[in-house]
Amino acid sequence: MELVVENINTYYGLSHILFDVSLKVNQGEVVVLLGRNGAGKTTTMLSIMGLNAPKSGRVVYRGQDITGWEPYKIARLGIGYVPEDRKIFPDLTVLDNLEAGRKVPRGKAASWTVERIYGLFPILKDFSHRAGGTLSGGQRQMLTIARTLMGNPEFLLLDEPTEGLAPLVVKMLGEFLEVIKKEGVTVLLSEQNLKFALKHADRAYIVDNGIIKYQGGIEELGRNEEVKKKYLAV
Repeated sequence: MELVVENINTYYGLSHILFDVSLKVNQGEVVVLLGRNGAGKTTTMLSIMGLNAPKSGRVVYRGQDITGWEPYKIARLGIGYVPEDRKIFPDLTVLDNLEAGRKVPRGKAASWTVERIYGLFPILKDFSHRAGGTLSGGQRQMLTIARTLMGNPEFLLLDEPTEGLAPLVVKMLGEFLEVIKKEGVTVLLSEQNLKFALKHADRAYIVDNGIIKYQGGIEELGRNEEVKKKYLAV
């Protein structure tokens, strides 16, 4: 088992946000965490990454309890995090943003290089010497993902990658997911875009008001109109 989250309870100050949330991700899977705005998806990601550690419960990565570790220590284990707010260095060029994320690869996996990144996201090559702050939202999303890949992660946390993006960019992100899945990268994806999730994920969890309400295969979810209407319809 690649990642196991066991009964975590996470707070913002005195506000209880996650209630005994549990999920599992197997090696090589793309698992999606679905839910409406404010359901607890991002808090789950922050809890795993140590950016808002749970008050109780456990986060276990490859058999090692990493609950409450500092984020930089978690990153050193090979976990990459792509936040929903697309944080880049706006004053640095696209190339310098990529170089800022570079880390030595672990194991025998092929290293992500600038050349491989440009092959995956050709638009970034065209804007290689442009300041990151001048990019569009979709281009910033690609750059945020690409910079994370330069750290050669073996497990990727993707938080709301398609939010607010044009259909063409969403399509490109879907193609990217298929590529890294073939590379053997494991992915936990947070999404509201059900269509995107049904196309690219293997299994799904649904969180609502900080509680896991559903778990199952992606095809099973696609057929379950009652669950989709109850927890995912706006």
